[in-house]
Amino acid sequence: MTLYWIYDLPNWLFGILTVIVFNTIAIGGLYLTRPIVKRLLKGSSEHNDAVSWFFAAVGVFYGLAVGLIAIATWQDFTDADALVGKEAATLAGLYRDFDGYPAELHHQLERELRAYAEEIVKVEWPAHRQGLVPEQGTELLDALENKIMAFEPKRESEKISHTEVIRSLNDVVQARRGRMQAVKTGLPGELWAVVLIRAVLNFLLLYLFWIDNRTLHVVLISLFATLVGLLIFLTAAMDNPFRGQFSVAPDAIQAVIDSVMNPTT
Repeated sequence: MTLYWIYDLPNWLFGILTVIVFNTIAIGGLYLTRPIVKRLLKGSSEHNDAVSWFFAAVGVFYGLAVGLIAIATWQDFTDADALVGKEAATLAGLYRDFDGYPAELHHQLERELRAYAEEIVKVEWPAHRQGLVPEQGTELLDALENKIMAFEPKRESEKISHTEVIRSLNDVVQARRGRMQAVKTGLPGELWAVVLIRAVLNFLLLYLFWIDNRTLHVVLISLFATLVGLLIFLTAAMDNPFRGQFSVAPDAIQAVIDSVMNPTT
């Protein structure tokens, strides 16, 4: 989808607008189709039972489909959040592994890793909110890796520490790669098109019910449109896990900066 501007809205406004749009489409469609349906059914409610059975079957399939999609988007969201938590853990592990290096190199690597972590929170995360994947962090990580690989351990303890640092560095690189891939995570536009088209088809089925009391018909369709709109809103809010107000936050990485990499400790 290209309607990414919706993620710049507060969640409450996004939800209200979604419900309003679906109600406008549903109720507007009712008034547009009512004269046609009246001629087709001759103003009789005798076919309501048949329409009811068909609508129930279609509604069940639609509800299951949208429900499964919502579950899938929630799974993508929790997976992205888990990736960030894992990345924070790998950064903390690498930071502590530097303790086995000589003091000068040890402090230099700590400063550079802290600068990299702050780059993630202050620069990369705002870019992720826009669906972007900046490269400055990769350059910082590459520079850190070059310093690590240039070190030649002499003592046995340094060799052990160096091996652990390289292992932890690989974990950091893999965690970063996973986060970068997750930034682009989202339902394909074709799937969204199917969901929205099927919602409109459900509205069309509701129009085939003939209810003499037009106000009651409007109320029933409005309630159905509100339920569909809320479900679509929930799915859209969880889709693209790094975008919008309801999104993955860098809290885990910030916690590592504050508690593990704090220079005053």
